[in-house]
Amino acid sequence: MPTEAEIQAIKPVLCERNVRDGQGLYLLVTPKGAKHWRFRYSFAGKRKTIALGTYPVVTLNWARSRHESLRKLIVHRIDPTALRAALGQHRFVVTMREWEAEQGRAREGIFICPLCSVSKLEAD
Repeated sequence: MPTEAEIQAIKPVLCERNVRDGQGLYLLVTPKGAKHWRFRYSFAGKRKTIALGTYPVVTLNWARSRHESLRKLIVHRIDPTALRAALGQHRFVVTMREWEAEQGRAREGIFICPLCSVSKLEAD
């Protein structure tokens, strides 16, 4: 399991690569140096991947927290990808803002959604 310092020190190479964190969570590093959190999981016999956000906006601890939330949904037989599609992007963002406020994780002007890659507040 990588540490925050190890993630900051990752340099881009010629092709995309995955830096595994465990239990399906990994950091996708692109040749241009972008770092994207992904969660690969199986649901109903199909392999799926969901984006969790971009590093450093989504830190290691936040990615692990999101990962745990998604794993809990899967345990309760709820597909996170289908949930996001069913709620629709707008309603999903509103629901996740409420969840963030309850969790005490809302920051000034920044909203980090645990199930999608929305990373800033939209104008209301």
